Amino acid sequence: MTDRTIDTAATSDVAAASSRAADPEPWELLGEKVAYQRFLTVKVRQYRMPNGHEVDWDVTGPESADGIARGVTVLPLTPDGRIVTVRMFRPGPDSVVTNLPGGLIEPGEEPAAGGARELEEETGYICDTIEIVGWLWAGTSSMFRKYVAIAHGCRPDGKQQLDDAEDCVPVELTLAEFRSQLRTPGAMTGTDAAYLALDHAHLL
Repeated sequence: MTDRTIDTAATSDVAAASSRAADPEPWELLGEKVAYQRFLTVKVRQYRMPNGHEVDWDVTGPESADGIARGVTVLPLTPDGRIVTVRMFRPGPDSVVTNLPGGLIEPGEEPAAGGARELEEETGYICDTIEIVGWLWAGTSSMFRKYVAIAHGCRPDGKQQLDDAEDCVPVELTLAEFRSQLRTPGAMTGTDAAYLALDHAHLL
C-alpha cells in the first residue's frame, strides 16, 4: 500500500451544510492508504471515533488524473415526454439491465457538459437543454460524487460513440414503462439518481 495525501476539502463544505444539532460527532481522519488501484481505487482510511476507538474503513471511487473522479447521470426527455434509456450488460449484476445514460466527468469538464457528452456517446441522442439538479454519493463507503441532470428536447440526431467495454442499446420508454422498471427488483441500476431526477422534473 502507498501513502496518499489526505484531502478533506471536497467534503468539508458538505459536512458543514448538512450538520444537525443532534448529530453524532464526526470521526477524526488519521490517515489513508491505497490498497488497490485500477478503474476503481480502494483506500483504507484510519479513523478515531469520538469514544477514542480507532477503526479502519474501506472506501472506493473511480480514479482520474486529478483525484477521485466525479460522474453524472442524465434523465433524457424527448419532446413528447418519453425517457431515453440504455440497455447494457453490467458486470456487477452480471446481467443486461436498464440504465440512464451517464458516466465519468472528464478533468476540468463541467458536469452539465459531461452529461450532454455522455448522452450522445451512449445513445446517439443530443438535447436542446441540460440542467444539473443535484448530486449524491454513490454509496455509504464511496468517495464518488454523482451529479444528476435533466435533459430536454432529446432527439437521435447525434452519433453514438461507445467505449471498447460498452454495448449500449438506446431504448425510449414511456413514463409508465420507466416507472415500472424502477419498481421491478433488479431491473435497473442507478435508481437513486432516477428518482431524484423524476422528483425535480415533477414526474413522480
